[in-house]
Amino acid sequence: MDWLVDRVFPFRRLTVWLGLLVLVVSALALTFSYLLVIASLEDSLVSNRVSITARAAETSAPTFATNFANALSGSDGSPDTNAVTLAYGSLTNTDAAVYQIIADGHLVPVTTLAPPTPSSVALAAAEANGVQSGVGAASGRRVAEAAYRMRISGTQYVVVLQSSLEDIDSTVKLTSRRSLLGALIALPLAVIVGALAAALLTRRIRRLERASSRIADGNLSEPIVDRGMDELGGLAVALDQMRNELASTDVARRAFVANASHELRTPVFALSGFLELLIDEEDEAMRRQFLATMQDQVERLTRLATDLLDLSRLDAGKFVVVCEPVELAEAAARIALDLTPVANRRGATIVIETTPAMALGDETRIGQITRVLIDNAVRHNPEGVTIWVRTAQRGDATAVIVEDSGPPIPPADAATIFSRFARGSGAGEGSGLGLAIASELADRMGGRLVLDQSGPHKLFRLELPADQALL
Repeated sequence: MDWLVDRVFPFRRLTVWLGLLVLVVSALALTFSYLLVIASLEDSLVSNRVSITARAAETSAPTFATNFANALSGSDGSPDTNAVTLAYGSLTNTDAAVYQIIADGHLVPVTTLAPPTPSSVALAAAEANGVQSGVGAASGRRVAEAAYRMRISGTQYVVVLQSSLEDIDSTVKLTSRRSLLGALIALPLAVIVGALAAALLTRRIRRLERASSRIADGNLSEPIVDRGMDELGGLAVALDQMRNELASTDVARRAFVANASHELRTPVFALSGFLELLIDEEDEAMRRQFLATMQDQVERLTRLATDLLDLSRLDAGKFVVVCEPVELAEAAARIALDLTPVANRRGATIVIETTPAMALGDETRIGQITRVLIDNAVRHNPEGVTIWVRTAQRGDATAVIVEDSGPPIPPADAATIFSRFARGSGAGEGSGLGLAIASELADRMGGRLVLDQSGPHKLFRLELPADQALL
């Protein structure tokens, strides 16, 4: 369907737009360069020719004045004024002409090469001192002119030197034609190169589009590869990272669903079996043992249900956290004492070493996090483990610390221990949600949950801001 739309509406395609953009930009660039180069070339050449003519007039003026005076006096052997003027023009590589300034300020030709009507440069020289220069016209062609005034025997004359600009005009026209020819060749080439670049670009974009469609369809197995070092390459890397994260989340979700199903099925089946046994069992001691086992299974169900409820409330933004001053020593000790019987039944020892620490947080959530940390230390360590529960305050920071003497957590598991559904490579019972929820709760109270294995024992540290009113 997309190919049909592209044929009916070709301007929807990025390739067409990029090709047109390259064409327009190239055309504008060539037009501006043509106008600027040709105009500046002509101005430069004409200005240079006028300067050369003016310098020739300035340097040769004294010699010509002497020769022209001799021609006027009719000295023996002296050529006439026309011959002197022609020789002057040959010497300066110009057409030379002489005008006489009469009483009313008009200019009258003296030599045969002088046009009847003097140019504006000649008129300016008649009224000003020094060499006057500019661009004029003679016999329908442009010329570079230089003119100056001289006095001989009380009579004033204007000498005009003219240099044709026809060679410059020919050069400019030739350059213009070659520039236009180059533009006619360059524009199609620019369009072709732009179209090829656009095709390569759109092909990469369509590849990324197909990859995103695969991700949307749930196909997370095929990697997204783009070897470019530009923004599209960076986008491909970001999409592939997203694919990997989604794949990891999907694997964790599947594992969680399987684990949750097992976690739900095991205590339910156990409860059902123990109820049947309890009905038929008449020995009181055995009945108590069945009831204790049933209580453990109910606790497992309660923890799982609580974790799932907390997770849904966090995602829905309905988890309320109220920060207020909390005495961490009291809160942590209370939870530790509550869990001591459970720990003792599992062969663990809880040691309470709290010191006063006034934090700013939600007391209920602090207790929930502390319970998760102690409960994990009890359930995920071998028998005989010692668990220390401490509190501390230093400056504007406070902490609840749960340390145990059990084996360290493998680095691969430690890197994802606060992720949702992460249960670790050697995990036993549990949903993999407790630490993830605890970490999010710590963040919402302005603190953080940290795993530290740099010392002799591993420890989890709940860091919270101190109550500023007491600082």
